[in-house]
Amino acid sequence: MKLIHYILFSVGMLAFSACEKEKAFTFPEPQILITSPAQPVITQEPGRSVSVSFTLQAASGLSQLDVTQNNTSYAHIDFVKNEITSAYDFNYTIPADAVPGTNYTFRFELKDKDGRTADYQFVVNVNPTYTITDGTIGSTAVKYIKGKINGSFTIQATDVYVVDSILSINEGGTLTIAAGSTIYFKTSDDLNDISRLVIAQGCKIKAEGSRTAPIVFTSDKLLKGQTPASTDWGGIFLYGKAPTNKGSVVQENGFNYGGTITNDDSGVLQFVRIEYAGKNSSNALNFYGVGSRTKVNYVEIYQNENIAFRVKGGVFNMKNIAGIAHGGYGIWAENGWQGNGQFWIFQTNRPATLTPVNFWNQARSIEFRNDDTFYTNTPRTQFNIANITLIGNGYASGVDMGTRRGIRIRTGAFGNVQNLIVTQFANDGVRVEDLSTAELGTTMILGNTRAYNNSVNYEGDAEDIFFNKGSYNATDTPVSGISTTNYVGSATSTFDPSTWGSFFSSAKYIGAVENDTNDWTRGGTWFKNLDGTLRQ
Repeated sequence: MKLIHYILFSVGMLAFSACEKEKAFTFPEPQILITSPAQPVITQEPGRSVSVSFTLQAASGLSQLDVTQNNTSYAHIDFVKNEITSAYDFNYTIPADAVPGTNYTFRFELKDKDGRTADYQFVVNVNPTYTITDGTIGSTAVKYIKGKINGSFTIQATDVYVVDSILSINEGGTLTIAAGSTIYFKTSDDLNDISRLVIAQGCKIKAEGSRTAPIVFTSDKLLKGQTPASTDWGGIFLYGKAPTNKGSVVQENGFNYGGTITNDDSGVLQFVRIEYAGKNSSNALNFYGVGSRTKVNYVEIYQNENIAFRVKGGVFNMKNIAGIAHGGYGIWAENGWQGNGQFWIFQTNRPATLTPVNFWNQARSIEFRNDDTFYTNTPRTQFNIANITLIGNGYASGVDMGTRRGIRIRTGAFGNVQNLIVTQFANDGVRVEDLSTAELGTTMILGNTRAYNNSVNYEGDAEDIFFNKGSYNATDTPVSGISTTNYVGSATSTFDPSTWGSFFSSAKYIGAVENDTNDWTRGGTWFKNLDGTLRQ
């Protein structure tokens, strides 16, 4: 946005300079542009800081900037180098003894060389940045929690918290959630009232459940005795400092992500179930610029509306993950994500359709992209993934089952995919495209794959290179036992993922779950079946 403003600003200046010399003209008025998240009222606690970044512009030249606090001079800058644009970072630390309820009004007045002014102001309100309010849902005593936690916070298994609107962890804090905890999210008929959990850049979540004491994020309709739905609440968002190909600092929904720290740590998600998320196009679990010290193991997304796992950039791995009854995409990774994955299940009974329009009509279980405009933009999306089972909502020749698809690798993403099952998709099963001939069969490999009973099993380079050549063990041979309601089953593979490194387990079979004996989804209370029953 800052670049767009600058380009328009520059074009405007050129247009003025091109006018006939004898005609008088007026330079555009000065502007104060906000380049970091800010609101008219910023609430912050005593002793904490407020930071806002600006870009100052004046076509006739910057003259001076005056900043006042409650009508008293706070800062003054004279511009003496004929600048037409300048960055200004405002930082203010609230006194530690400030009385809650105090307001500080900051006004910024920019003057150009022609004496014209632009101004902007906001209020710093001194108060707690988050609230906890006691309440009752049915016969259950709950604590409604919302706001910005500037530090660490712990949730015990005996606590019954309901997240109301946005709850964010900030300023290096850690959200620790005890095994066996259930966190509820408030539902509302207002489409714009979306409850969600945010782990801001530089912060962590420690959600380490167990097979018998999982951590569950779910809808408060369960407390109300109502039937939950896939659009009940927003989702969980992790913002990190690892690289993306969208810039060193990227903003998403008012939070920054991206950077240069590949081993950044956003915490741990283990034996976690996230269910009924996806309100108003939100995604269930979001990773933005997350680093390699972040651990994601045994995570199920159940009955979400949009994308189950959303990944933008970052360098991290995911093992034993599942999207069951996902609405839109199972996982969509792009913008330079680099990582490994093993034992992935995406199974859905929900068709993507043209009428009515839903899920962009072509939702896939796996979508890997790099950059939609510049396919080789770096860092490029690159991956090693193995032992995957993708099951669509069903396919029968001559029957309208919708438009759902299996896996697509496109726009410059590349990697190695092994031990893959793709079946029951009403459109294409496996598709690879947008890569050079030199990359196909070298940096991009599709091997030991069974794609069958789809409208089209292999398409694009997946068909031309990996299926037709017959040297990658990519076939259309069915795998016994696999159906729209069962993901347990495998075929023998010649590839052992453990040869890729210590992250991977030895698994010389095609599919995510080898058999009933070796079923990592079964046992305890952490995993839900397609029909909503626990897979005990």
